[in-house]
Amino acid sequence: RASKQWYQRRVRGNRIKAMRALLKSGDTEKIIFFAGVSRQKEIYVMAANYLQRLDWRKDPEIMKNIITFYTKGRALDSLSGFYDACAQVEIDEYQNYEKALGALSESMKCLTKAKMADVGTQEAKINFLKRRILLVKKFVQARRTYEEDPEEAMRQSLLLMDEGDLETGIRSGDIYGFMIEHYASVSNFQKAYHLVQELKQRLPTASLSYYINNSILEQIRQHCGGDDPTLGGATESPGIDEEIE
Repeated sequence: RASKQWYQRRVRGNRIKAMRALLKSGDTEKIIFFAGVSRQKEIYVMAANYLQRLDWRKDPEIMKNIITFYTKGRALDSLSGFYDACAQVEIDEYQNYEKALGALSESMKCLTKAKMADVGTQEAKINFLKRRILLVKKFVQARRTYEEDPEEAMRQSLLLMDEGDLETGIRSGDIYGFMIEHYASVSNFQKAYHLVQELKQRLPTASLSYYINNSILEQIRQHCGGDDPTLGGATESPGIDEEIE
């Protein structure tokens, strides 16, 4: 029995050395294949860690393998972190808070099941994630409410803006964009312009077109902010015959 255990340890050690060599080579296809046939927890996790460094956002197959390998490697804390990263991508790149909420929920499931060495750290992460989920839920709810009751959706959005830790889960620019587009759609351009000014004060270095459609910015400029270059569109240039000081 002792000799069998020694042999198994040696095989595991040799596989880990082989995986390290593969990781240095950067041959993704071989890394995925080797992790699959090795059926060893450490190797699953090594492969998943490597795949996370790739551009998994644009490759669903790599995403799938990361989730599979962390699951098989029982690295639930790492899997939780990956789902959290997926949620942030949905917010930053697609403004899709519905999908972000789904990813955050998966992250919470993994984190609560994880067996982290530091219980205090785990509890802190769980509490932080709970707060993040709550904020995203509130914004998702406001957007869902919009179809039936736009004014109630605006009320909920304004309440969200008062949350001191708003950026923990939601980009304030996305809420402003949501409200500005609503007020422009009902031709309340004065209110929309006021909110644009608030957004500029809150996020002075942000590009407005990142949060608000350019055509809507142009409408607001035409109605309220003709001399405001940040709203897009060109203000009238001096004529040829006019003297430019």
